[in-house]
Amino acid sequence: MSNEKTILPNSVLISLYKDTLVLPELAKKKPEIIPNPLEAPVAQATINKVTTPTEAMDAQATTTRVPIEADKDNNYNTTNEPIKELGQIKYLGEHLKQVTIIVKDELAVYLNENDLTLLSSILSACKLTLADIALINVAQQKLSLHEILNVLPSKLVMIFDVSSTTLKIKLPTTLYKSIQLGDTYLLFSNSLSLMQGGDQSAKLEKGKLWAILKSLFQL
Repeated sequence: MSNEKTILPNSVLISLYKDTLVLPELAKKKPEIIPNPLEAPVAQATINKVTTPTEAMDAQATTTRVPIEADKDNNYNTTNEPIKELGQIKYLGEHLKQVTIIVKDELAVYLNENDLTLLSSILSACKLTLADIALINVAQQKLSLHEILNVLPSKLVMIFDVSSTTLKIKLPTTLYKSIQLGDTYLLFSNSLSLMQGGDQSAKLEKGKLWAILKSLFQL
């Protein structure tokens, strides 16, 4: 028998082993991953979602927000300030400067629009904003001053048209005069509605309030 070897051409070898032959360049290539077509739209929707200012706020809040509900006369809060609920006390603002404002408005959740605008102007003159205070409407929630200060320790409490009896404290309701109660100063005032307009009586009320506020805030 002859020992001569027969060498087959490469083209013949490939045709014989085409089902088992793995070329080096193909062995090194990583498989392509095709995304699930059912999941892709959901992922895209998540990426394109725009966070609204309301959602951003909710994310940063440290207390539960109370939904703003309009009453029958459309007297409701129209500001962007968050509404808080802390220790069963609902209030508007952030209480950043430990100033609490107590009002009594039967027809509004917190304060009607006209009085809220005037209050904002008064705060601005004192270099404060609505975020610096906690606005509480005792017409919508029966609270004593002790309950309020227990939850919201304050340096100053401004009280508009609310008697000391309503707040369950044994102090005279003396208007436009600061009263020290422990570490807190109390200031009783007539209602904001009496300060609306440009007549003489409204100017007189605003003048009395401004005089004591300048002293308290050293303006």
